[in-house]
Amino acid sequence: MSCIFCSVDAGPNSRYRVTEFIVNSDHLLDWSYYVISKKIHKVNVLIDGVGEPILHPEIHKIIKGLKGNPKVNEVAIETHGLTLNKANINKLVDAGLDRLNVSIDSLDINKAKSLTGHKGYDINKILEVLIYAKLQGIDVLLTPVWLPGINDEDIVEIVKTAKDYNFKIGIQKFIKHKYGRGNDIKEVGWKEFYNYLDDLEKITMVRLKLSPMDFEIFPDIRLGPVFDIGERVIGEVISEGWMRNEMIVKAKNRVITLVDANDLDVGMEVKVRIIRNKDEIYLARLDWQ
Repeated sequence: MSCIFCSVDAGPNSRYRVTEFIVNSDHLLDWSYYVISKKIHKVNVLIDGVGEPILHPEIHKIIKGLKGNPKVNEVAIETHGLTLNKANINKLVDAGLDRLNVSIDSLDINKAKSLTGHKGYDINKILEVLIYAKLQGIDVLLTPVWLPGINDEDIVEIVKTAKDYNFKIGIQKFIKHKYGRGNDIKEVGWKEFYNYLDDLEKITMVRLKLSPMDFEIFPDIRLGPVFDIGERVIGEVISEGWMRNEMIVKAKNRVITLVDANDLDVGMEVKVRIIRNKDEIYLARLDWQ
């Protein structure tokens, strides 16, 4: 899929991405357990990624592993639904999945194909599978992205459909990103977005303004950064990066995305300067001093 508004430029039509990563399931679970152990409250886990998380070859093992942690309250997964079928739903039920967050942006079959950039995207089949998932005990949360001037009426129909089938609904605001797609799509401010939700609530009689409390999300302990902004770090190049002219560097049991990096070989030792550490997502540039 290559959604026309994709914030991370994923899919075959990507302009910037040069690599794909499938993270080892044991590594994912080990780090998840480490993060969970630091939290005070019980944890709700959302499995998401750049692309389609359900395509991970060991997704059922990952869900089971997370559900086996006594501090995990629920496990949800983000999907466009393209790869879902009844057999897969049964496996997700067996693994213990609690909720599917499904990004559906139109119920018109041709428009849905256009928005997702995929000729095989059949919204009718996806809706049928979601109804089945609900009957099997998996909660369904529809998460359409409102694209002003493009799918306004579609959003109304999606909300009504969610109401008909007792699906949850959470409308997303379209936000432009430097390396994303959809820069020609109108982006509204937050005030206009919430005014739109107010009007939509009156039309559909469905509550659409959600808060963290609706998902039992509470403030909790954050993992502190291990690198400070401006800090000089020596690390090892271990891989190409996500986009062109990026490399991945390992240091202090963390990975750092090295930007503006050319002619570096895997295995090289490099000295870098940290330029971003928010949410323990590290960016750096080569430090030549």
